[in-house]
Amino acid sequence: MSSTTLNNRAARAVLVALALVGVITPANAFAAPTQNKPAGPLIHQVIHASQKSPQMAIPGDVVDVSLKTGLTEVQLVGPVIPQVSADAIPGTFTFSFTQKSGKTLINIKDFGILDGEAALIRPIRFDDGTTTFYLKAGEHRTLKLTTFMAVGTGTLRWAPLNHYVADWQFVEETA
Repeated sequence: MSSTTLNNRAARAVLVALALVGVITPANAFAAPTQNKPAGPLIHQVIHASQKSPQMAIPGDVVDVSLKTGLTEVQLVGPVIPQVSADAIPGTFTFSFTQKSGKTLINIKDFGILDGEAALIRPIRFDDGTTTFYLKAGEHRTLKLTTFMAVGTGTLRWAPLNHYVADWQFVEETA
């Protein structure tokens, strides 16, 4: 194993540990300098996941998900929350799906959220009213999902075809 791989794993472990203990950090505190690149979603790393090898990610990671029906790239950003103080607040997640090959059904029923009090939240639709859609090779779609959640460390899970493939650990905190 190379030292670069060890350094990447060590850095990832630190990021996950910080997220899990709820440390308050400024947005993009761990971001690499952009060096005059156009603004866009921060990509921490690319992770490869499948039904046989589910993975844990953090917002900003790109997850390449291999399913029996094709290869889907998904990136989650969020939650973005209003600057208020409360026990439960709305949080908005942004999903960016890109179908690299095949055809994948994206179904809202395949997503679940555990909030800061370990309550299970089952979303019923994306913010635009969509509940299901197919992505075909070469297609890209960005959707938002807003839900009220208890503050604290949470997890958003995607389990297409009834098989868990990725968890995103996040921290929802108030002002």
